[in-house]
Amino acid sequence: MDQSPVAALPSQTAGGVISELRGVEMCFTSPSGKTVKVLDGINLEVRESEILALLGPSGCGKSTVMRILCGLLHPTQGTVLYRGRRLDGLNPSVAMVFQNFALFPWMDVAENIEVALQAKSLGATDCRRRLKHVVDLVGLEGYETAYPRELSGGMKQCVGIARALAVEPEILCLDEPFSQIDHLTSEKLRAELVHLWVDRERNPKTIFLVSHDVHETVYLANRIVVLDSNPGRIRTVVENPLPYPRNPRAPEFVAFVERVRDVIAHTILSDAPAAEAGLLAMVEPLPESTAGEIIGLLEALDDHHGEMEIFRFAAEIGAEYGKLIAIVKTAEMLDLVDTPRRRVVFTDLGRRFVRSDVNGRKKLFHDQLRTLGIFRVVGKMLSNAEEGALSKEMILDELAMLLPSEDPERTFSVLLNLGRYGELLTYDLDLDRVALLRAGENGKVGGNGAGAPAP
Repeated sequence: MDQSPVAALPSQTAGGVISELRGVEMCFTSPSGKTVKVLDGINLEVRESEILALLGPSGCGKSTVMRILCGLLHPTQGTVLYRGRRLDGLNPSVAMVFQNFALFPWMDVAENIEVALQAKSLGATDCRRRLKHVVDLVGLEGYETAYPRELSGGMKQCVGIARALAVEPEILCLDEPFSQIDHLTSEKLRAELVHLWVDRERNPKTIFLVSHDVHETVYLANRIVVLDSNPGRIRTVVENPLPYPRNPRAPEFVAFVERVRDVIAHTILSDAPAAEAGLLAMVEPLPESTAGEIIGLLEALDDHHGEMEIFRFAAEIGAEYGKLIAIVKTAEMLDLVDTPRRRVVFTDLGRRFVRSDVNGRKKLFHDQLRTLGIFRVVGKMLSNAEEGALSKEMILDELAMLLPSEDPERTFSVLLNLGRYGELLTYDLDLDRVALLRAGENGKVGGNGAGAPAP
């Protein structure tokens, strides 16, 4: 058995609350001037002596939560507290490490670390002491005079971590810090992070991690907060009882990963009925995906004999699970696949699609798009418009009203991509206008008004 100091730690060591979000909402203004809500009702405590992970798909607001906690963003509504007092400005207890390294290319390693200490008004002796300590801590001895262009991705991230540790933060915030580096290096850095956190004689007392990697969060975290999206809300909190050090190949570790995956699959792929009435109830947001990605998913599913486990498939192709789930969700909305538990399986329609030729696929895709509320509403707008066309700006305004929690630009992009493949919509870039593709204009799809979505 591993006899390192980590092994002696209890699985749950969290203490008092350092920072807290209460009733936090966050809205942004879209290019059309409409308000888009990205976070809703976030209540979250960050406690002493814990590793807390925020887990969820792309676009659910994970990084926004972290930036609000750090004081880099001010929430539209709600309160941010530090040690029980309302936070005004930057949070003095935190330091942040970004996924894209965020190093100054004209500064060497030592200078990139020392720049974080300038606001601390430390003397030269203290600066040198802290610099030497954090350089030793992350294994960068001998590289103090090297420039970022001379370093590997893992070493660049070590510089970012060293710079954050130099200010001795209570909370070390990590925004998907290992997504830009190779697998072996990221494993090494995760292990080193746990050992840093173990040393109770110095900061960071707490690590707050944003991630989309289930293995990573199970390896590191005491608590895993699962977010859903549109807008971002906390769906559930999973306490991780596994003792340190954690062995990713141990049966109990593998079983816990499966448990977290079940939670995510239930959160994102659940078939919850719509609760709203009227127009909004019939218009479901479009996940961020393209027709090409949906077709690629169906082809891969065909290669897997019509059934596959979504997380295993994501690992197989090296895709972020949040992105893959978005593609699966769109295919499910089109009734091309079904998602029992964590599996993806063909529907009869999906099988027909992969067996069809190009024109047959387009016709089927076209017909399925017409069943979606958002295409029905936009199609009716275009049918009633002069010349059957509207400006992009008018479409964006309508999307913002129909789906106030969605980014209308993103929704427009998805709508147009799917509509073009299904030969349902056209877009004139010069005039910046969207129009219905009328029957007979392409010679392939439709007949007797097939270009217009059913009202």
